[in-house]
Amino acid sequence: MRDKLPLTVLSLIGTVFILLATRNYGAGLSPDSVGYIATARQIVSGIGAVTYDGTPLTVQPPLYPVLLATFDYVFRIDPLLSAHIVNAVLFGLIVYLSGVLFLKLLKSSVTLAFFGTVSILVSIPLVQVSLMAWSEPLFICFVLLYLIFSESYLEKADTTSLLLLSLSVALACLTRYIGVILIFTGIVSILVFCRNSLRVKIRHLILFVSISAFPIGMWVIRNYFLSGTLFGPRASSIFTLSQNLAFTLSTLLSWYIIPKRISEHSPTLIFLSLVLLSATVGFLANLIIRGNWSKVRTFLSEMRVLLLFTIAYVGFLVISSTTTAYDRIGDRLLSPVFVPLTLILLFLASKILMSPKKWLPPKGVNILLAVAIVMWLLYSSIVATRSIVNAMSHGIGYSGESWKSSQTIEYLRQNQALVSECVVIYSNAPDALYVLANLTARMSPEKTHYNSPEIVQDISSLRKSWPEESNSCLVWFDKIDRKYLFTVDELQAVANMQLIIRTEDGAVYSVARE
Repeated sequence: MRDKLPLTVLSLIGTVFILLATRNYGAGLSPDSVGYIATARQIVSGIGAVTYDGTPLTVQPPLYPVLLATFDYVFRIDPLLSAHIVNAVLFGLIVYLSGVLFLKLLKSSVTLAFFGTVSILVSIPLVQVSLMAWSEPLFICFVLLYLIFSESYLEKADTTSLLLLSLSVALACLTRYIGVILIFTGIVSILVFCRNSLRVKIRHLILFVSISAFPIGMWVIRNYFLSGTLFGPRASSIFTLSQNLAFTLSTLLSWYIIPKRISEHSPTLIFLSLVLLSATVGFLANLIIRGNWSKVRTFLSEMRVLLLFTIAYVGFLVISSTTTAYDRIGDRLLSPVFVPLTLILLFLASKILMSPKKWLPPKGVNILLAVAIVMWLLYSSIVATRSIVNAMSHGIGYSGESWKSSQTIEYLRQNQALVSECVVIYSNAPDALYVLANLTARMSPEKTHYNSPEIVQDISSLRKSWPEESNSCLVWFDKIDRKYLFTVDELQAVANMQLIIRTEDGAVYSVARE
């Protein structure tokens, strides 16, 4: 019980950090954020899981919008205003659950477990995703519950632990599609790691798969009937396997004292990769030569769940990012592995502290590790503090001051009569129009899919066909750089466009077919 009090204090500190960082501008808003908020509003209004443009939500699972909608239903606070409160609470839960996991697996060193929990409080990726109205904080909470319940199930092999494990996986899948990797790792854990008899394993496996896969299974069936796709429209990726591997490695290195501007530099990345590979091979070779198989088995046994999840998640992310177009791999997509990866590193540090040192006095090893941990925490604190200060001072994304002071947005707000004459509004940022001007707009014509080499249409195909409606308008923001859209100059070549107003950050046009 005494160990849980510091965790509660750190958890509350984490919640306060996010609340203070977002009190002026609210949660950071990206296109995904706007989709979540719009869907939550539609759920509250009784329309269902539908996005701001009237299409069914299929690209993301529904649980995060449902959480925002529930908050709205209970407390009567619009999702746009409550998102930062929800994510602040979720960040506090992440800190607490991480501390529980650290204490459970670092029993031999309570000090390291404490430092590990503090590292979550100032972690670069977890702070960044918690400042945004994204589903990652909720997903990470379920991942941590999965890791905790997995350890509990492998210890007790009882039905209660299995049910909690299954439920955490089911909820993770309903938060982010990549959560399905937990179904795979759960199956492996039950079949390989559990000590039950084969008959019991099969019975538990059937129960686990039934509970964990059924909700997401029903959701993707619903997607197929509504859109003809299981996970929403997808396209091939513009990024190669080698690029995705480089993105992954540079991101992971940037979490542990190597700034991204350095780790992203190709020669530096190659050098660091060789150093890490050499150190890993040398460490394993030393254990093998010395015949320390017991230490290897102990490490694999105690870290098996964390290792399995980390390897499976990163591997699946790299492969899927190579075959399917979505955001470039970075802090956001890799954030769910921060806690298990940090725990693995601290576990190795605890073993080094406990092992005999013939080549260096124990005191020297302890000092070196202490210095390394302190430097890492200072580095993380500086980067995380910058993110928090930036959120407090300027806001992030569409909730930032640059968007709040947009002349284009202000013009649309003050000229509702003109806007009402537009039968359809097209824009290179329809999400910004929805969340900032309360306008429903369509995306301006695409030339390729997002982050994909696949061509959607040729500019000549728009001649005499776009826009389909008369009395249409185009709202164009100069600060948005979406290379997969046709430019204004390209659209002017195939349609009759008349400038209504040019502002400091964009323009508004009337549009008609040629």
